[in-house]
Amino acid sequence: MNSRFFPFRATTALIAVACVAGTSCRKARHDEVSGVMTAPAFVPDLQNNALAAMPGAVYHSQVRSPIHWQPWTPETMERAKAAKRLVFAVIALPQQPGYNRVLAELAHDPDLVATINDYYVPVLIDGDASREMGLLTADLCSEIKRPLQLPLFVWMTPDANPVAWIPVPNSPDLKLSKVFNQSHSMVARSWLDDAAYILKNSSLDNATRRDRLSRRKNLNVMSEQPSLDAIRAIRQLASFYDPSSRTFDQAGGLLPAGALDLMSTAAMHPGVPADVRGRCLDTTRELLVDLLSSAMFDPLEGGVFSSRRNTSWALPMFCRDCASQCRAAVALFNAYTATKNPRALEKALDLIAFAEKNFMTSEGLFAVGVTDESPPSAWLWNVEEIEKELPAEDAAWWIRATGMKGLGNLPSEADTRREYFRSNSIALGKSVAELAAEAHVAPEAFAPRFESVRKTLLKVRNTRLGDLARDDCSHAGATLRMVSAYAAAFSATGEMKFRDKAVALLEKARDSFSDGPRLRLFSKPSPPSIGEGRAFLYGLALQSALDVSTITSDNKWLDWAEDLATTATERFTAANFLKECPDDAKICDVPVTDLVMLFDDSTAGLISFAECRLAQRERPLVDAFSELATPLPTYSVDRPILLTDLLQATLARHFWVTVISGTGLSADMKLAVERLPMRMIQRRAAKSTDEVPAGSVKVVFFNGESRLVSSSGALEEAILPSAPKS
Repeated sequence: MNSRFFPFRATTALIAVACVAGTSCRKARHDEVSGVMTAPAFVPDLQNNALAAMPGAVYHSQVRSPIHWQPWTPETMERAKAAKRLVFAVIALPQQPGYNRVLAELAHDPDLVATINDYYVPVLIDGDASREMGLLTADLCSEIKRPLQLPLFVWMTPDANPVAWIPVPNSPDLKLSKVFNQSHSMVARSWLDDAAYILKNSSLDNATRRDRLSRRKNLNVMSEQPSLDAIRAIRQLASFYDPSSRTFDQAGGLLPAGALDLMSTAAMHPGVPADVRGRCLDTTRELLVDLLSSAMFDPLEGGVFSSRRNTSWALPMFCRDCASQCRAAVALFNAYTATKNPRALEKALDLIAFAEKNFMTSEGLFAVGVTDESPPSAWLWNVEEIEKELPAEDAAWWIRATGMKGLGNLPSEADTRREYFRSNSIALGKSVAELAAEAHVAPEAFAPRFESVRKTLLKVRNTRLGDLARDDCSHAGATLRMVSAYAAAFSATGEMKFRDKAVALLEKARDSFSDGPRLRLFSKPSPPSIGEGRAFLYGLALQSALDVSTITSDNKWLDWAEDLATTATERFTAANFLKECPDDAKICDVPVTDLVMLFDDSTAGLISFAECRLAQRERPLVDAFSELATPLPTYSVDRPILLTDLLQATLARHFWVTVISGTGLSADMKLAVERLPMRMIQRRAAKSTDEVPAGSVKVVFFNGESRLVSSSGALEEAILPSAPKS
């Protein structure tokens, strides 16, 4: 290591250790620093909380905080420079509710509030809105050899160069005052001793970081045989599931929506070898058995929890956001098409209903959604509570149907410390019709009983949870996700109401989130550093526009997708990498690019998929942008679960199937074309050179083969092969 960086690195390492082992008293540290520190310059604009005008759940949650939070804008950084203060930034994601507890603990400690307000410019950063900062947290944690945990405390110079940072574990046992104050004492002393040195070395350090990140795409060697590696990666992904132990290796704590989506589409794809299709179909079927009957799906209110607390699906993290519902719904619709499992369809429709109820805003758009952090005990039950709340006859079948036990139903691996002894999570593995059959009652007679039980228990749980905040800030990403969920629902069911909803919502989204040819994240104006659309948002917009174009045969949405791709090319193409943040929104000067599925889909996966869909519909991207969007890393074979979106795109690109529609299609045939898997199968209207007779369609495959079909049954037979069981 170059010696000029050593003092900074050493300080950073010490601060990281302080996160776990800090023991000094806050008051002593405060006095030690304040006794020698020159009073910062007084800047009137920094003397109040300035978040009231900012959109988004993260900012709205802290409007009344006594901490003088400032928004993440260039003006804030200029004021910090004028005040000769360091910035104390907190990077949070609205989808991870732990940030509320952390910020509340900071705000409820008068000494901490005084320290933060007196010595720093406190800046709150919505890592979802300013996505490049959310992605940067992973690199910062990696530098100090810590796992990614949010929120992240970052001390930085007014030039937005990080000086030190601490990932904050979501643990109620962690004393934030000790963590903050030990770090504060070291950072403040260093700044006092030689501010010029801190400015210089943090700048040099960020230059090294900038160089490393700009070379990342070249360091991650790209596959020279992407078609073969994609199949190998899919085969590897399917092999991670063990049907004996019913475990899915490398899934981590997140609901494996991406893996389920990839395997179910691979199981139906004619370009995938039959043995791989069979393995994917088997794994999809078994994984559905595990997930659909688990506590990850809430039988009281609907909705799916996006992650679990340990290695078992029996104990979820009890938080839900709009994007998670939409991604899971699309995956389940595809899984239903592949397996014909009626529970997959039922749950997917439940997720759409849950999202409409909980995340639709007063503008008729959709919000990210916030979940107030609550103890797991508020969501868990013991047998005695059920017997108290329900009539004896209903309590009996409910306890049996949900697998509740007197000593609790949480497996040891889910509750290793036995914190929830005698507690039960609730999971309903059977439909109402199946429960009625077990009770020897007609479904129409049993349904009211089930509904009465559900409402009774939901009322009890809502009383435990108390009044919960509702996010009413319309969010482009959540809204576009919902468009695609509606489109997938139409593809799976053929119900016109879902197609109508997809079209109407996309129309409203385009009107609400467009700023000329550009996109913005919120329906309300905001500074570019907060609300300007990042590359990820353009990827979501491309996806939803192409989805709606596919299910409607309406080229106006294809035209909009092409316009979006042109704008994205202009704003996000850089030398050798796909940049996440447009130049006019950037504050921290690092070339962040989004290559893997860190929080949800990746920008690389979304853009890559859009590129191949547009190319097959004869609307190719310019070469410079296309070359950045299409590579598949060689490590996809070893870590496919991080790249399921990019693998889907690679599968669609190299094993493409295009349906060319002739004129005069019957209503039945037109509907059949529009209901084909909406992303893996591309469609376009026939030209004279295609030689497609009126009333027919031609299916053209990647290997040069083609089939001419004139009925919906023949079309399905040509495109959706039945995968043999492995």
